[in-house]
Amino acid sequence: MARLLVALMSAALLLTPVPAWAHEKWFVDQSSHPVDWSLVLSSRTLIALGVALIFVAIFTLLQRAIGDPDWPRLPIFHRMAPGAMTLLAVQTAIALIFTAVQPALLAPNLHLPSTPLGYTLAAVEVLVAFSFITGLGDHVGAAALALLWLACAVLFGLPDALEQLLYIGIGVAIFVIGRTAPLAELPRPPFSSPEWGPRALMILRTVSGLSFLSLALIDKIWTPGLGLAFLQQYPHFNVLRLAGFQWATDDAFVLLAGLVETTIGALLISGRLTRVVILGMWLPFNLTVPFLPPVEMLGHLPIFGIMYLLLVYGSGSPSRHARFPTEKEREDSSDTLTPALSQRQMESEGSR
Repeated sequence: MARLLVALMSAALLLTPVPAWAHEKWFVDQSSHPVDWSLVLSSRTLIALGVALIFVAIFTLLQRAIGDPDWPRLPIFHRMAPGAMTLLAVQTAIALIFTAVQPALLAPNLHLPSTPLGYTLAAVEVLVAFSFITGLGDHVGAAALALLWLACAVLFGLPDALEQLLYIGIGVAIFVIGRTAPLAELPRPPFSSPEWGPRALMILRTVSGLSFLSLALIDKIWTPGLGLAFLQQYPHFNVLRLAGFQWATDDAFVLLAGLVETTIGALLISGRLTRVVILGMWLPFNLTVPFLPPVEMLGHLPIFGIMYLLLVYGSGSPSRHARFPTEKEREDSSDTLTPALSQRQMESEGSR
């Protein structure tokens, strides 16, 4: 029964409003739509956080009923695991190069000035991308990525920086595990202890959830004018109105999109049934790509990489059950691993 409820909730997530995944600031001039900080202590905020907490409570009960924080455990996930870190690093690198040539910092809407400082930050983005693509000095590149986030907070303010917090998680994962690590369970020295891989994934999941939560609250709940301007430019995104629901005004739709994104962020932070949450995000997140300019896909590449990694490895729970695959699952994926790598994984498990 619990698994049926999870399946139904996943289906509901697949039908969530597509604009919940669009970054309106990439397509609308945000200077014309400043954040309405008076809405922080408003019913909109209370509703958004209340709905998110209700879903976290429901997913907590469902996880307890199922008894597995990383359900579903499909053999294909372990076949997908080798190279997941490389995928995350390379997709992040492509996004960094795209923003650097604008020039912008971490996001297409955060335009850098045509000054020595702006060109220097853009050059650092390119160098970080080079380290992530080649694997040369990727730990230095990961540390530099964290410094770029700090520069973003100084230049553009904390609200915009919070929306890019996922880059901190990416930096931590690459710094600890390594861009060339074939499996996240086998991080490089000095983090070769088996606990470090799941810890890095847990940090990546948590800060990504904070990034989604910040984006939902700041851009949709507290800046409704931004969402309304986006829907005026792209009216076909209000799919509920097109389906004939009279109550689905643009304002109501923006609020609904904010509720969805707030819930996703809270669920990722909680770590409850992370694979279910990622599966629920997959279709609506990708549906925006064909209907918006290429910046939508290029800017979201790091998020796609994070989704892939969390789908493969789950929440990064500190429990042994969540960290290591079963013997059968290891056999299912053994054809994608070298004998030496398989031996190293078994030794790491045996050392516990």
